[in-house]
Amino acid sequence: MRRSRPAVVVFDVGGVLAEPEGGIAALAAEAGVDVTGFTTAYWRYRDGYDLGGAVDEYWTQVGADVGRTLTPAEVRRLDRGDAQRWAELAPRLVKLVVRVAHSGVRMALFSNAPHSLAAEVRSSGWGALFPTKVFSCETGVAKPRSGAYEAVEDALGLSGGELMFFDDRPANVAAARERGWSAHQWQGPWQCVADLAAGGVRILPG
Repeated sequence: MRRSRPAVVVFDVGGVLAEPEGGIAALAAEAGVDVTGFTTAYWRYRDGYDLGGAVDEYWTQVGADVGRTLTPAEVRRLDRGDAQRWAELAPRLVKLVVRVAHSGVRMALFSNAPHSLAAEVRSSGWGALFPTKVFSCETGVAKPRSGAYEAVEDALGLSGGELMFFDDRPANVAAARERGWSAHQWQGPWQCVADLAAGGVRILPG
């Protein structure tokens, strides 16, 4: 039986807590290439990169697709800028996670992410609010595969019925629900507060 209040609230990072508008376009401009082709290449190879693929291999593939041979310095610059953009939270979202933390409920992060982004999150001030962080680059399995959710349950020592989850992708939400998680598609901070309240997590107005 599901608890009236979850033991842990689990958040995705990209598309939920971090929304780097224009981030890919900025990278394309920095590389001096067309944004449309760059965006296609960026996502074409992202799954392998999120599973722990090498930095040089990923960015070399992206560059080759848009007709650029990236230098090692360019690769480092693009990768650092990319990770920093995905790890930067808007003030309203920092405020939200602080409020959730103050409610007394435990929190965790669960993200498909490369090593560079995982490192940025771990070193960030807001990342400290999440004692448990599960990244696909470290587990070797990504959402929406069942093993990714199992890795979170193992890390927390809890069953799916004790977890509430927020993710922006319908497939990831559906996979979580299949394991018994109380999963919600992200629709912004205000809806998150409402979903939390409906699940028994009441936070102070902010």
